[in-house]
Amino acid sequence: MRSPRVFLAGSVLVLGATAFAACSSGSTPIATPSDPVLAEGQSIYSQNCASCHGANGGGGFGKKLAGVVATKYPNIADQEAILVNGKGSMPAFGSKLSAEQITAVTRYTREVLGAGQ
Repeated sequence: MRSPRVFLAGSVLVLGATAFAACSSGSTPIATPSDPVLAEGQSIYSQNCASCHGANGGGGFGKKLAGVVATKYPNIADQEAILVNGKGSMPAFGSKLSAEQITAVTRYTREVLGAGQ
C-alpha cells in the first residue's frame, strides 16, 4: 500500500502537468506576419506570453487575448502599461523588454490575435 505522501506527490505532479498542458496548448500556430514589427511581436509573444495566454491567445493560466484585447484596452498605452508594470499574477516585463519590443508585442496581440479566434 502506498503512503499518503507518495499519493499526494503523484497527484500534485499530475495536476501540475495538466495545468502546464492547458496553458501551453492551443490550436494551429498563426503564420508569421509580413510586417517586421508584427513578426518581432509574434516572436516575443511566443517566448514570453504564450505559455500562459496560449499560442493563439485563447487563454489558459493567463487571460484570453484573442478577439478581446483591443476592446478591453481601447487605448494601446493602457495595455503597454500592464506589460511594463505587470498586474495581478502577470509579471512585469519593463526591465526585460525594450519599449520597442513592448510596442511590437502589444501590436501583435491587438492586430493579429485581436483579429478574432
